[in-house]
Amino acid sequence: MDEPFLLAQDEDEIEQPSSSSDYQAMKLKQFQGKIDASFSAMQTSFDYLIKTINKNPDRIIFDVENIIVLGNLATYTIPLDAVLSKLKNPFAGGSGLQATKTTRKGELKGRESSVCIQPDYRNVADLPGCDVLDSYFLMLLNDDKFIHQPAHGPLRRAMLQLYGLSVSPASAVMKTWIESTTAAEFKPEESAAEIKGTDGWKWRVSDSNPLVHGYSIWFKKKNQRKWTKVVDDSSLFEYSYHYDDVLSILELLSDSPRVLVHDEPYASDEYFMHEVAKHHAPVALRIQNDQQERASS
Repeated sequence: MDEPFLLAQDEDEIEQPSSSSDYQAMKLKQFQGKIDASFSAMQTSFDYLIKTINKNPDRIIFDVENIIVLGNLATYTIPLDAVLSKLKNPFAGGSGLQATKTTRKGELKGRESSVCIQPDYRNVADLPGCDVLDSYFLMLLNDDKFIHQPAHGPLRRAMLQLYGLSVSPASAVMKTWIESTTAAEFKPEESAAEIKGTDGWKWRVSDSNPLVHGYSIWFKKKNQRKWTKVVDDSSLFEYSYHYDDVLSILELLSDSPRVLVHDEPYASDEYFMHEVAKHHAPVALRIQNDQQERASS
């Protein structure tokens, strides 16, 4: 007798679980098929990863415990154990890629920063781990191109921490970034950035002094020809952690000295306010009035 004709299951029909041996066997077979498919996809992605490494033997190299990627802007050191632990057991430890140690181009020692770039999990959730790793290596190899993408702010900030305002392999990128996000003019050949403030003032920020931990700040008033230094070291700011990069300082300076005269004290920094007060009577008067108000309250 022929087998009964089975109607195709409607795609919108909700599957109902069953304890029957046939149903359980079917689900086990499906599970095995998905695992086999993931292993196959992992092998394919691993092959592409090895191909990327083999294509770049002078730029993806190994030391005892690390994979080192030589980018166009910087050098990136990735611990092997961190990579292998994710591939062996993705359930262990925290999620995402660990921060990668970043040193100056062609160097493994000296000044360093770290860059923490995570994949877009909406787009890579179904990708094998080696695909994500391969994409990460390709991004680091081509860091001078990827750094322009909006999502790679951490990479831009790492370059700023690594090279500061001086001439470097990242100068062109930094110039584009700083001048597109602020009203400043970046001058890497002078290790400086300049920006217009309020009341006819112009400000200059520099990190050229190796004995200074933060930034030095100068100003010019309207019709003033020479720069006047107002802050030797921005790390002396009372709230220096608010101004640990040049972008935050430029934001403050673009609204100064107005913000020091009219806004609430917490809108700027008290140390900076007192230094500017030595050169600008309205700020000095503001400080005097604030002190009198506190004394009488």
